[in-house]
Amino acid sequence: MKQILILLSIFLFCSFISSAQKTISKEDFEFLVDYANSHYIMAFIEKNDINKPYYDDTYIKKVKPELEIVSLENFETIPDYRKISELLSNNGLALRLAETINERKNEYENVQSNEQLINELKATKWENVDLIPTAEIVLNSIFEKFNIEGGTTAQNKVQQQTIQTSTQVEELQTQFVQLQQKNEELSIESKLEDYQKSLLLFKLIVLGAAILIIGLIGILLFFLKTKSRDFIIKHVLDSQRINEKFTSTSQRNYVLSENDIDTIVDRVLKLQLLNETEFEHSRELTKNLSNETSKPVYKYLKGKSGKVFNRAENNPDNSFFRLYNENDDFALFEFCGDEVEALAKRIFSEDVFTIVSGSYTNAHSIKTIKPGKIKRFGGDQWEVIEPIQIKFI
Repeated sequence: MKQILILLSIFLFCSFISSAQKTISKEDFEFLVDYANSHYIMAFIEKNDINKPYYDDTYIKKVKPELEIVSLENFETIPDYRKISELLSNNGLALRLAETINERKNEYENVQSNEQLINELKATKWENVDLIPTAEIVLNSIFEKFNIEGGTTAQNKVQQQTIQTSTQVEELQTQFVQLQQKNEELSIESKLEDYQKSLLLFKLIVLGAAILIIGLIGILLFFLKTKSRDFIIKHVLDSQRINEKFTSTSQRNYVLSENDIDTIVDRVLKLQLLNETEFEHSRELTKNLSNETSKPVYKYLKGKSGKVFNRAENNPDNSFFRLYNENDDFALFEFCGDEVEALAKRIFSEDVFTIVSGSYTNAHSIKTIKPGKIKRFGGDQWEVIEPIQIKFI
């Protein structure tokens, strides 16, 4: 009985020793490193490059098809580090991650057990991308593959949860800042919209008041016009001069006939019309004088190319044409500048001028018969639509 117990103890001790020893070969460990590397690279790119052109143009078409087929059932599906480097040649961050994971192959000789060897494949974070969930999947699949009891300890789980919670807090803080910025932008837009509505309401109120005032003035003028004849008749009949004129020295009452009344009213109306005509003439004369005293605003056309002037400036230097009476995109333009220099340079081309009379040969001055018309296009460019009419003197 004692011998049986001794043999059983030796067997259990050997089993414990064999389970604690490293049984995974170096070649298999390198495959496992490449296997983990493939998963970490996919997780990093799909979180870090999701909205970049690289994601759709390179990762989806070339990289992912090579990495997502890796399987522990067939190590031939796992690309080696050389292949991974070629796939990531134009993604520096992912390539550095692959280099870092590939260096784990050098730890094979320093580890004594399978569990420690597999735990060497852990990854936590790379460039603010959380790799802990991917690491748990990778390590658990390897433990299952080799029928090894192990995995993440309770302490490691607490640390991982702490890291994950910190990452979530950072993400929530970032989202909170973004929401604050959006709220401020919406507040500014709301205030601007309220201001525009208030301005529109004010314009409508002013327009309505103007229309109401004009309507009242029109009604008043119409009322006065209809009542003016009756008022004039009454005023004439009640006039002392009329009474004195038609009252005889013998104090005999004189009765005005209907013709007399019509004659008097017609004369009064003519005098009233004459006064109104003189008033309108005076107001028109005042308006013309005010228009004459107001100076027109000139701009000087430059950069002529055919019928097109490339710009209009306030400076008259190096310009023979000036623009005035702008109305929307249309304006008038005329010749200006030194006449002798203009004749010497022969600037009077057919696309800008129509010569009514005279010629270059014996001309001493230029007289503008009619200004031309010009149209704006493309910003500050102007095209001649009606030439200037001139004659040489």
